[in-house]
Amino acid sequence: MDIALSGIILLILVLPGISFAKGFYSGEFSNQYTTSDFYNLLINTLFPSLILYLLSYPIIYYIFSYDFRFDILLGLSSSNDEIIKLAITTVERNKIAIVIYQILLNTVAYIIGNRLKKYVLSKSLDTTYDILKYKNIWHYIITARLLNFEKNSHILQNDTVEDVDFTHVDALVNVNDETFIYKGVLADYQLAKDGGLDLLIVTNAQRKLISDPSGSYKDIKGNYIILKYSDLINLNLTFI
Repeated sequence: MDIALSGIILLILVLPGISFAKGFYSGEFSNQYTTSDFYNLLINTLFPSLILYLLSYPIIYYIFSYDFRFDILLGLSSSNDEIIKLAITTVERNKIAIVIYQILLNTVAYIIGNRLKKYVLSKSLDTTYDILKYKNIWHYIITARLLNFEKNSHILQNDTVEDVDFTHVDALVNVNDETFIYKGVLADYQLAKDGGLDLLIVTNAQRKLISDPSGSYKDIKGNYIILKYSDLINLNLTFI
């Protein structure tokens, strides 16, 4: 058995699951897509691939009269020369159909994953079911969705996370060995590749020097100020 060929076959078989996971863990959750945990990798690729193949097979077989022969594909990694010869001949004869099928299946897999992500977030299912919870804790903190978790439900009494209009930021920042307090309205944020917080984008910003005896804030000219997480000493968020 050719190890390289077997690896290619395995990649083809799990490719729809990879596309599905890429859609589900897109955007700010992309770091979770590259997990090295074998269990998560198994769930996020093999299981969706199996479901997608099972759902698509009747469609292509009964509507397009195309039979995706898994046994032929797996025969490429066989140690039997006759089986390998038959598999190569069959793949060569149907290579256009195989490529089109894989392109369509992986495109649909990505779309399903991405739509599922949007549905999960819109219904806050990730804060209800642990299996759907994303690992990016800063996403939950910055967006106030941390308050949706059952252990924090007592914090919100008459309001919901959907009632939040904007987030006010108070950040203690170290700048050239001096400490400032920056305040303003959170406009956007960016997560780091490791799942941490990379930077905050703040508008209507003001700042004051901690050591300033007057304690007055001064306006910062410009539309936005970028606060790097590596410079933050402390961070306070107020959800209005």
